[in-house]
Amino acid sequence: MKKNVYVVIVLLSFLLILNAQTEAGIVEESVDFTRGDAVYSGTLSKPAGEGKFPVVIMVSGMGPQNREWSFGKNYKLAKIFADHLNKNGIAVYRYDDRGFGKSTGVSETLTSFDDLAEDVYAAVTALRARNDVGRIGLLGHSLGGILSVMAASKHTDIDYIITLSGSYQTGGDIMMEQAHTLKRWKTSADMTEEQVIANGEKFVKNWISYSKGGEGLETMKQVLNDLVHYQLSKLTPEKKAENLKKYKDEEEVIKVSFDDALAYYTSPHQKSFAVYDPVTDFKKITCPVLVLFGQNDKHVVVKSNLPRIAQVLPEAAVTDLTVKIIPEVDHGYTTPELLKEGKIGNGVLEFVTNWVNFRK
Repeated sequence: MKKNVYVVIVLLSFLLILNAQTEAGIVEESVDFTRGDAVYSGTLSKPAGEGKFPVVIMVSGMGPQNREWSFGKNYKLAKIFADHLNKNGIAVYRYDDRGFGKSTGVSETLTSFDDLAEDVYAAVTALRARNDVGRIGLLGHSLGGILSVMAASKHTDIDYIITLSGSYQTGGDIMMEQAHTLKRWKTSADMTEEQVIANGEKFVKNWISYSKGGEGLETMKQVLNDLVHYQLSKLTPEKKAENLKKYKDEEEVIKVSFDDALAYYTSPHQKSFAVYDPVTDFKKITCPVLVLFGQNDKHVVVKSNLPRIAQVLPEAAVTDLTVKIIPEVDHGYTTPELLKEGKIGNGVLEFVTNWVNFRK
């Protein structure tokens, strides 16, 4: 008989528990780890003093990011989490992405999901060797949430995972939805909103087909070529002049931009994204899981992802699952007003801290 699953679903409300504040300071040290061609450069921050502290490893979202997870000028999501968790007795490890910042190796944007998930586990292994580390969990944002699911499904010594707007759809489903919510496939000034959406759907359908080993590459090239020409035509004179300092003429700017875009969408990374279904691995996870969504997230939409989790629960191995929707916040767990101040949405940090401390 299948064992009962302890599931807590918190919708549009906050569970407030008193945090155990630490009076001591915070210490930081540089900690690197390696896997294959990559040397990851990171920072371990923890409360001062002796003891084995629970550790949260921050796993970043899609696109090259430094260890701070900087969004705009003032908003540094990983740093905000680290500071709060450290003050509440939890150590945090955060690192620059592959081939970015002080980390080396083939860029994250060109690396398959399988390899990136094993990179995450290499960080777990490196921290396990320390005598000041207790339980080790992952906190993954967006793509980092997907990689956290992948890693935990394969490595049962990961003690818990937190997915912060980690998708539970395939990348193809996400991109198709974003064709409607983000409307970013405009390739000429006179396109209607419906035409922009249709153009996005056309690209995504062909991208999925190509990623599965089928046709679609030529249509992808056509749409990307149109997109590059249109976006470059919208640049300010100052930005165009800046480009011409690096490239010999506008034709070279167009060629390099197109080549980069095509290399990205045909990379092992994007092929993985197009076809990987996170719920397949989610069903295998045995450690505690916290799933967070932003109510106003247009990248990972709640109404599309929450049902996917519910559908696989009867088959899932997890016995400690908490799902929470954070009111009013977007994909970065902030609002337009709070973003200007470099602040995260109210209650997010407290909820995550309480959840981790309850399981340490």
